[in-house]
Amino acid sequence: MDRIVLITGASRGLGFELAKRFVAAGDIVYGFSRTEKHWKTAGRSLPDANFRLIRCDLTSGRNILSALRKITKSHKRIDILVNNAGYCGRLARVEQTCADELEKHLRQNLMTAFLMCKYVMPGMRTSGQPLIINVSSMAGTRAVPRLFPYSASKFGVLALSQAIAKENEGAALKCITVCPGGMNTQMRQDLFGKEDADRQQKPDFVADVIDRIVQGRIEVLSGGHIVIRHGRITGIYPPPAA
Repeated sequence: MDRIVLITGASRGLGFELAKRFVAAGDIVYGFSRTEKHWKTAGRSLPDANFRLIRCDLTSGRNILSALRKITKSHKRIDILVNNAGYCGRLARVEQTCADELEKHLRQNLMTAFLMCKYVMPGMRTSGQPLIINVSSMAGTRAVPRLFPYSASKFGVLALSQAIAKENEGAALKCITVCPGGMNTQMRQDLFGKEDADRQQKPDFVADVIDRIVQGRIEVLSGGHIVIRHGRITGIYPPPAA
């Protein structure tokens, strides 16, 4: 379809599954990644010229602008932004959580999504159907014990989407939030162990749901969010009333 798609955290997990679907649809995908650690594996699994990885510190507005300049040299618009990159530290009660750990979650999960939206949105104005998908979590809709920093930062992602949607009412730009439950990813395994991770839904199922949203086969209103848990859609919620 020749859309220009930006995905953060695109070299593995959910981001990589999404990249495969967009490339298969004929889109040009730019994957933003903090390190090149998983690039070789991603490149072997998706050896396509339309999948291009860019190293970028997403907590730095300057670095994001520099990466975007490389893209806008070749393309006059950006059609889809998927803020997927995320961080989750360790399990700890609130009184055991240090302020630095909370700050790191807010920086890695909320600030990165904010900066990407802030600097990418101007380049989406010329797109026919600009779409922002912010990946939050079920933990961003109700708090999870011993994961307060993660929950707090992911609640913030939901608020970011709602604010963008309200500020762009009547415009073409649409912004939604996807809130997956547990997924069988390395992050889940690091937190709860392999046995637990193996019981969780696969990232490719969540990617399929997002793909159907992009195709218009599943409707999520701008400012709304969708919850995906245990391999099924458990709720599609409209934006809050003004």
